[in-house]
Amino acid sequence: MGNMILKPGDKVRFKCGRSGVCCSSGPNVSLTIFDVCRIAKFKGVSWRELAGRYIYVVVADYLPIPVLRGIDNKCVFLEFKGKLPTCSIYPARPMRCRLFPFLPVSPGDPSRVSVSSICPSVGRGPLIDPPWNLLKLYYEEVKESYRVLTRLIMEEGYEPVEALEKALDEVCENGESWHWDLEALEKVW
Repeated sequence: MGNMILKPGDKVRFKCGRSGVCCSSGPNVSLTIFDVCRIAKFKGVSWRELAGRYIYVVVADYLPIPVLRGIDNKCVFLEFKGKLPTCSIYPARPMRCRLFPFLPVSPGDPSRVSVSSICPSVGRGPLIDPPWNLLKLYYEEVKESYRVLTRLIMEEGYEPVEALEKALDEVCENGESWHWDLEALEKVW
C-alpha cells in the first residue's frame, strides 16, 4: 500500500502509539541547517561535535545535505526506556520527525502532504487535520537552508562541505531567530 496524499480539508485518523517504527526505518532523515543548530544547542555542544557521530553529509550535485546517522537501521538518538522507544533529543527533534507520519511533498506546492504507509498508528485514533502550520515552517526552513547554501556554493565559490560548515557557523551563532525557540516550535501544529 502506498502513501496517501492529503489536501487542506482532508483528515486522517492518527494518534501516536509509540511503536518506534518511524525511528527504526532507515533512518534517512535529511536535516535543515536549523535542525542541526537546534540539536547542538539542545545537547549543549558545538554543531561540529555532532558531525560524524550523529550526523553525516551527503553531497548531491553540489548540494550538501546533513542527514541523521543510523545504527542498525535505527536513529542514533533512539533510546529504549524499558521497552518504550524514546527520542533522546525529543524537544529538539528535526522538523521531519516533528511532522511524521506526515511527509512533505513539495515546497512548491505546500497544499499537499503525504501520509506514511509504514506508521502502524495511521488509521487509529481521532480524525485529525495534518499539521499544515508546521509544514509551512518546515518549507520556510528548507528554502532558507537551500538559499544560503546555494549562495555560498554558486555565488561565493565554496566547496559543498565548506559551504555547509560556513552556513552552520553563521546560523548556529545567530541564536535570536524564532528557529531557536523550542517551546514555541513545540506548540505549532
